[in-house]
Amino acid sequence: GPPRTLQRLPEVEAQSPVFREGPFSLQAGFVLGRYLAETNPLNRSTRVLGPYAEAGRALLAHSESLFLSPWPGATFRAENRFRGFYYTTQNPDGEHERQIEWATSASLRQSLGGFSLEAGYARSVQEGETPFRFDALPQRRSHQATLALGFQERPLSLSLKAGRNLEEERYLPLEAQVLLQDQGYSLTVGHKRGLEGEGPLETRLEAGFTPYPFSLKASLRFDHPKALFDPLLLQAGYALPGESLNLTHRHDLNGKGALTTDLTYALREGVTAYTLQGRRDWEVDTLALQGQAILGPESLSLRTTLDPKALGYALGYRFGAVPGRLLDLELSGRYQEGFRATNLRLGLTQALPEVGFRLNANLHLPEVEDKDIYLKDATFSGGMELWKPVPADEAGEGAIPGLSLSGSLTYTRRPQTPEGYGLALRSFGPTLTFLGRENTKLHLAALLTQNLPGEPLKPRFILVLDRCCWAMRFTLDAAKGSVGLAFLYGGQAAGLLLSEEGVKLGGGR
Repeated sequence: GPPRTLQRLPEVEAQSPVFREGPFSLQAGFVLGRYLAETNPLNRSTRVLGPYAEAGRALLAHSESLFLSPWPGATFRAENRFRGFYYTTQNPDGEHERQIEWATSASLRQSLGGFSLEAGYARSVQEGETPFRFDALPQRRSHQATLALGFQERPLSLSLKAGRNLEEERYLPLEAQVLLQDQGYSLTVGHKRGLEGEGPLETRLEAGFTPYPFSLKASLRFDHPKALFDPLLLQAGYALPGESLNLTHRHDLNGKGALTTDLTYALREGVTAYTLQGRRDWEVDTLALQGQAILGPESLSLRTTLDPKALGYALGYRFGAVPGRLLDLELSGRYQEGFRATNLRLGLTQALPEVGFRLNANLHLPEVEDKDIYLKDATFSGGMELWKPVPADEAGEGAIPGLSLSGSLTYTRRPQTPEGYGLALRSFGPTLTFLGRENTKLHLAALLTQNLPGEPLKPRFILVLDRCCWAMRFTLDAAKGSVGLAFLYGGQAAGLLLSEEGVKLGGGR
């Protein structure tokens, strides 16, 4: 079927530069295209088209803004934004489908000394239908007028705001706020009250004390209709160049008590860095700690989780950096009346031209229920050149073919089967490279794509003759019972013919 990704078949776009004339600005744009995409499941008229549909669409967008200072202390702002989507599809009434997004706002503010009075108007509409899922807009309408009164005389700030919902013909809640703020401290008290008989809605309190480099903050909110407090949030910390500490605590004031406590510490000196993170969840009675030490190219990490029943742990070590060799080791498990689920994970990665591979292995270590040491699973993927080919000498002797290994091999321990293991090979096998005269190369690869044991070997043989400016490939596939021949002209012909069959000479050439 059609691809799940959006396809543009084709699309043309035009956009005007911003036009400015004094306090007025205008910009417009137009996009015309035909699209193949998933249909909108919320549009009943497009369900008959199936999961995918193709349709044309015109998108018209324009925005206008106006900013004026009509008299001293007064500012007037107005903004209008419109986007209209017009489609070639039709609804059951035979009308072409469309959807719009239209927002208009205006405000007039008058300041007199520390006092200010602001009247605002806002209208926003999103409506219509689209045949596509990718550009569907939620149906939404809002229409309101507001009036705000403010007073500001450092460090005190007062504000009072009310309004009317013109869409639902009801008054908006009355919002009052007192802010006391200066260098090093702040205190905010806010209250919201319904004017349609609801009474008090919420009261919130925020306080902060920030003498450098320390900071202390607290916040609390009370929900009047529910007669419940939101969790009390307490924060403390300090921050210096290269070092920081943060402590956060959440406390329930409705009878549950402490909820969570979080600690974060970070220290950096040159190429050395240390981090420590901890969380105490008082409700479920768990403690989680995570630490890391970065020592140049090396790093150590430790993760622990303690609950009333067990201690979980993961100790990690990393050395190196890509594209060079990157080594990852992780010892993990849990302690519960003895060691359990004990595993050692190994990861080795390299991304160089001659050697590019990824090796992952999982080693089971002794535990309470299983005292044995064994390999649970391992995966190798990529390509590596074990050694380069050596040409013959002048006497025609001493030639040594090069050897490469590429593909993917996955080993899985399966104690329930007679063999006790399983192998999954995907284009896995060796490649021999012979050097001839006049810059001639001959590549011979034998690749396996099958699951073992249980199936007879059915390799795919690939023979590629590489001359300076052309290459020829012969393929014999035992699994499919097919023979293929290909010829390609060009300097990179051999590499392309090999890569098409999944052969990598080294890391990815």
